[in-house]
Amino acid sequence: MAHDGKPRRPRATRTKLGVISARRSSELVGHVVAGRYAIEAILGSGAMGTVYRGRDRRLERSVAIKVLHEDFADHPTMVARFRREAEAAARLRHPNVSSVLDAGETGDGHPMLVMDLVDGVSLRAVMDGPLAPSRSLHLVRHILQGLDHAHTAGVVHRDLKPDNVIVERDHRGREVPRIVDFGIAALQSLDGAPVGRLTETGAMIGTPLYMAPEQARGEEVDHRADLFALGVILFEMLSGTTPFEGSAVEVVVANMSEDLPAIAARAPGVAVEPAHELFLGRLAARDRARRFADATDALAMLDIVERDPADAALRLGRTDVGRALGVVALPR
Repeated sequence: MAHDGKPRRPRATRTKLGVISARRSSELVGHVVAGRYAIEAILGSGAMGTVYRGRDRRLERSVAIKVLHEDFADHPTMVARFRREAEAAARLRHPNVSSVLDAGETGDGHPMLVMDLVDGVSLRAVMDGPLAPSRSLHLVRHILQGLDHAHTAGVVHRDLKPDNVIVERDHRGREVPRIVDFGIAALQSLDGAPVGRLTETGAMIGTPLYMAPEQARGEEVDHRADLFALGVILFEMLSGTTPFEGSAVEVVVANMSEDLPAIAARAPGVAVEPAHELFLGRLAARDRARRFADATDALAMLDIVERDPADAALRLGRTDVGRALGVVALPR
């Protein structure tokens, strides 16, 4: 889905079902699929499929085309998950989310999605050290707006991470992040009830560093799992490092058993506004009941954080020492 203007060489991608060769992926380049989409080049290859840059010959516009890996063609769960991604993303139309435009099959019967071509770089590439607080909050605001739209539509991403956010620039040169890759999204009906399951109860799915504790435990997740992931991302943007380090298992255990450390403990030379750190701590609280109720709630607090950090810090739980001492030191 992302395209940063640099040609990418086809590469082998290892999955649990074997190795998908670069040759197989490149076979579609130069062909027309579904009677209208000319495949021009490979943009990248992930665990589930290969993403191509294509041209919609009917509407004369560039698109991204994701084709399920050949090794998964006869794997019912992977085919169902791929179709679930189409169903999830088809619900979404928002400037901060990549949308599915069409779905179908290639000539040899492999499922495919046609999506917006998000022309930018991954948030991972943008995060090359501590970002300016104003830039970090700008990016987080847009991501929250995309999450708010997705959650309202009944879609929980479940694998939000910097690699799944592509940062474009608008006509004024301003950064506009867009959430991509809803491959393991959970769908809910508009009343909040889950719509089917593609994973067994107790199965752990997602990326360890950004995985909410309840998700790591294999429990049913809701929209607050995405808020947790965004809190970890904001920690990285402000500090230039991750909250925890170690193996995947060690990070998962830390997420389940510890609150996020203070940024000063992980990045001693980085000064952070208390309101910013309290805000990300509320996003990524271990207990989901302590997180913001939803993305709308988080956006409202972000307005206060940017407008009046001192007031935001008090609202988020920072003690006003002067006021507290005034209460304690009552006259006899």
